[in-house]
Amino acid sequence: LPHSAAESPGRPLGGIGGPSSSSVGGPSMVAWLAAVAVGRCSAVVSACVLLLRALQARWRGAVDGQGDAAAAGKRPPREEEAPPNLFERLGRPMHVVAPMVDQSELPFRLLARRYGAQLCYTPMVNANQFNNSSVYREEVLAEANAADRPLVVQFAGHDAETLLRAARHVEHMCDAVDLNLGCPQGIARRGRYGAFLLEEEDLVVDIVRTLSSKLQVPVTCKIRLFRDDLDRTLRLCHRLQEAGCALLTVHGRTRHQNKQTVGSCNFQAIAAVKAAMRIPVIANGGIATLEDVERCLRETGADAVMSSEAILENPALFAGNVDSEGRHVGQARLAREYLELAEVHLRLRNSKAEGDAPKCVKAHIFKMLFAGLQDNHDLRDRVSNANCFAEFRSILEELERREWQEPSFHREDAYLRHRSWYFRHRLSEAQSLDGVPEPPA
Repeated sequence: LPHSAAESPGRPLGGIGGPSSSSVGGPSMVAWLAAVAVGRCSAVVSACVLLLRALQARWRGAVDGQGDAAAAGKRPPREEEAPPNLFERLGRPMHVVAPMVDQSELPFRLLARRYGAQLCYTPMVNANQFNNSSVYREEVLAEANAADRPLVVQFAGHDAETLLRAARHVEHMCDAVDLNLGCPQGIARRGRYGAFLLEEEDLVVDIVRTLSSKLQVPVTCKIRLFRDDLDRTLRLCHRLQEAGCALLTVHGRTRHQNKQTVGSCNFQAIAAVKAAMRIPVIANGGIATLEDVERCLRETGADAVMSSEAILENPALFAGNVDSEGRHVGQARLAREYLELAEVHLRLRNSKAEGDAPKCVKAHIFKMLFAGLQDNHDLRDRVSNANCFAEFRSILEELERREWQEPSFHREDAYLRHRSWYFRHRLSEAQSLDGVPEPPA
């Protein structure tokens, strides 16, 4: 404690500097003891005052800090701030390109990122084939590109150790690894993966727990709903979260809703999952236009929206078909830009001639030019037979010379759904939405 004003600098309390031995027991001794007591009390009081002032200053500083943070729209700092979740580390991406077999390859991802996509998934990678085929492995690893981040690599499989070994090959080149629990195709049934693996809930949870505990990158899952059993879906989502799943994508359909039986997407079920989860949730399904993206975010409360088939037809979906300079982006421009990217980034093994294009190029061109090819059957046949970049460019140029009517994806009032590749399995629904009368029976 500091000395009080009653204490002189050269006379510390007690012992040395006290009363002379001749005054012990007399009046001088009594006076000296009284002075000592007063001095000590003063010292204690002074110390208490200083302590209170320090506490008061600290409290005022904390209040001021909270006020400043509130004024700036930020949360005040805390001594032990919780670490950001995966969604925050990815930059809070709201527009996501789905994993699509042979379709969400590097050139397409780069094109989608050019027009508003903020997170992309690779095509599904078969874990067992990836481990056993050096050629397949090199094709996947060759897609590493600095401009292609953030990126999630999706694997399919049913054995935890096989999936772990495959994921370790790619954890250096991606931001997360995803487990495919959503594919509804027959090949997924035969391969025991995708939406069919959801029936083996304990196995799925064990796989997620193994991957999340042994990989250096987070693990995510993409699932579908159980048919007529939302409670079961919610229970599994909770188990995945507890097993270490860092982010969950929910396709609002069941595995029974596929192709001609696709039906509508259940936004209410996605909203229920989002409300029950601590981890970020991405909504998938039912997205045809940018207006659908905004409606999905409103109705589900999801952190982001993922597009799959619609963005294949219109890679500028997330930008509302407007580029960074405010110009309209049509289908012919998108097809041309895709061909340029594909020719740079795709390498066709064992090509018979320079300029040969992989099969994924044909699939992309067919979808992007779908509306025009419906009115020009000769060009549609040429696309089917084309196998080189020069031929695809020639078809595009001829379609433009014919002044084809490009779809108006950017205008809700002019978008003709019944002429869209996205609605090919729901033609009656599209005609009804467009006000097109059904043909007579």
